[in-house]
Amino acid sequence: MALTLRIVTPTRTLVDAEVSELTAPGVVGEFGVLPEHVTFLGQLDLGVLTYVEGGTSRHVVVLGGYAEVVDDVVTVLADEAEFPDDIDAEVARADVEEARAKLDAGHEDPYVVEELIRAHRRAEVRFSVGS
Repeated sequence: MALTLRIVTPTRTLVDAEVSELTAPGVVGEFGVLPEHVTFLGQLDLGVLTYVEGGTSRHVVVLGGYAEVVDDVVTVLADEAEFPDDIDAEVARADVEEARAKLDAGHEDPYVVEELIRAHRRAEVRFSVGS
């Protein structure tokens, strides 16, 4: 038995494949999907989605979105997503340092601080996978 996995962003389809399993970062924790999974809809967090295709484990960085499981079809509508090979490690490292510096500088507006924290987490995820 297999699952059909589709990972789609607003600009492209990253994955359309038959997979045996996957794990993804949900906003309430990581979740896994195997064939014959119950119907499910969940919100994605920043993190790494891992799937097994043809016995090989593959990874995609997802930066928010939603995942739906219906009848062994997993559709991931990601705000942004990229393969680790597409991430420039030096750029990702610079992004982490820039985000950290902005956080360290502080800000009065809690909404700005929240956005800075999200930018830092995004940079860290990209750097951890891209390096």
